[in-house]
Amino acid sequence: MEYHAPKSTCRLCRSEFARRGMTRHIKACLTRHFRPDPNTKRLDLMHLHVQGAYNPDYFLHLLMNANDPLYHLDAFLRQTWLECCGHLSAFSAGRYGEEIDMQARSGDVFRPGLKITYQYDFGSTTELVVQMVGQHRGVIKDSIQIIARNTPPIIPCDECRAQPAVQICTECQWEDAGWLCADCAQNHACGEDSFLPVVNSPRTGVCGYTGE
Repeated sequence: MEYHAPKSTCRLCRSEFARRGMTRHIKACLTRHFRPDPNTKRLDLMHLHVQGAYNPDYFLHLLMNANDPLYHLDAFLRQTWLECCGHLSAFSAGRYGEEIDMQARSGDVFRPGLKITYQYDFGSTTELVVQMVGQHRGVIKDSIQIIARNTPPIIPCDECRAQPAVQICTECQWEDAGWLCADCAQNHACGEDSFLPVVNSPRTGVCGYTGE
């Protein structure tokens, strides 16, 4: 699949960066721009980087309360990127390592340099890699706050090669094809019952995921 990955926006300062520069930028930007009210009790926060294990152009930079349990991150990833049919999920230390208890305090799980693997759905699995980039003291409104998220990749239509794909044919996907623009989807032989929408997620085109 050929595609173009546009620059993404830091939500702290609104600057745009390519994927490879975003982590370095946010580490500095948090120091400059993340200045909570000094009269409010500050929390121990972790800067987490989450990316698709097989396509790192799908990524999230998050601030998470280190005192919250790991299942808060599981729920967040499901809601933001993954949930389609209530599949099982798991975190593990390293790739296919020992499963981590979802009740564990997140700040006890993550440490610098450790890659945590997250898997959603053990049939049509979507696999993510989660790393702690840094630690901060501050205040966030919810348990987890998005600092940056990848801009949706621009994926060309497999038939006309001129317009971006908005639908995926789940039948043609087995032959490394099936990305369709709005015009080509209207005349596609497999019919709309085979379509899933193109969404900004590493689970796009998998199982019944529609991004809703």
